[in-house]
Amino acid sequence: MNSGFKGVWQTPTLRKLVAARFISNLGNGLGPIAIPFGVLGLPHGTPTALSMVWLSTMLPLSGFMLIGGVIGDKFPRAQMVGGTDILLGFLVLANGLALITGHGSVLIFIVVGAISGFLNAIWYPSMGALTTDLADEKILQESNSAIGLASHIALIIGSSIGGVLVATFGAGWAIAIDGLTFLTAGLIVFSLRKHTPVAKPASESTLREIKNGWREFTSHKWIVAIVSASTILYACERSIYSIIGPLVAKENLGGPKPWALILAIWSIGSVLGVLVAGKVKPKYPIRFALMMQFPSVLWALALGNTDSILLIAMASFSLGIAMDLFYVFWVTTIQQHVAKDSLSKVLAYDAWGSMALAPLIMGIAGPITEHFGTKATLNAISIICLFTLLMPFSVKEVRDIQASS
Repeated sequence: MNSGFKGVWQTPTLRKLVAARFISNLGNGLGPIAIPFGVLGLPHGTPTALSMVWLSTMLPLSGFMLIGGVIGDKFPRAQMVGGTDILLGFLVLANGLALITGHGSVLIFIVVGAISGFLNAIWYPSMGALTTDLADEKILQESNSAIGLASHIALIIGSSIGGVLVATFGAGWAIAIDGLTFLTAGLIVFSLRKHTPVAKPASESTLREIKNGWREFTSHKWIVAIVSASTILYACERSIYSIIGPLVAKENLGGPKPWALILAIWSIGSVLGVLVAGKVKPKYPIRFALMMQFPSVLWALALGNTDSILLIAMASFSLGIAMDLFYVFWVTTIQQHVAKDSLSKVLAYDAWGSMALAPLIMGIAGPITEHFGTKATLNAISIICLFTLLMPFSVKEVRDIQASS
């Protein structure tokens, strides 16, 4: 099989997977704009209400992630990814139609968020391992990069039109379109179920499989160290992305259009990040990727201390590059160093660990910001991120883990 993106393009199943991620992320580009401004535009849409909406999503997502990892190793992953996308599509579409018809409410957002969190707990570990079912190991990193590239090009498009859609037609239409993209992507991925391994017989209980996944997860000190740091970083970044950032945009930047621009610039940086990741093969990928995460500090500082959309966009651009460099090297290294029959479970612990603090932090981010203001909150987050990024370098395995040849 040819190497590089050419090899990915010449594999029909990978082409379909890349297409599905592109379509789904067109909608995902709308969500971070439509959901916050949709909630904040409701009669009781306060920052605290927005926190509750995201809390309703994150609690089941983190709570059921380990079970999702077991499911991802027991059943055909294309069936799990495609099926959950289809269900998510109907759910999100219904929420959008409720807003369009004047029946939207914070409660509906919370219910939809809770069910979405449960479905995504199955989706994340299954999707993380699906690439290994479809890609030759020689083009695994390139496959991850191609999926990332397609995803972020779609996010650029989605984010670019998201602000205009929300400002012109309302958040309901943007959310409804998001639902349609979920449905379309789900049908494409579901068609790949014949190309992925068949379901395994249930030889062990779910609890024992969770324990086996924990044993495999903790046997890699470098994974534990990075996930421990990611627990804090993810919670901080998600709070900014989903709650504090839209509040800054509403109060200081002019509303959804500038926030959409900032997110689009982030996605442009992400495209550059995955392009670089597809070409660069560092000997010590985790050490390299971790060093690329420091722009997260700059992003929080920029949002908290300037009203300049240009400076905030530049910080977003650098963070987009950094996060996707990290993601490609991180996932590829895990895929190379963890046994395939345990991969979904380990990725589930990775996702679960990374999201462990997110429900708490996102649940209190709105009330804290209401009390202390956006500037003080964002400055505190930047200091927390800085110290958190330094922590994993104290672990020898983080510094020494090498890419497979």
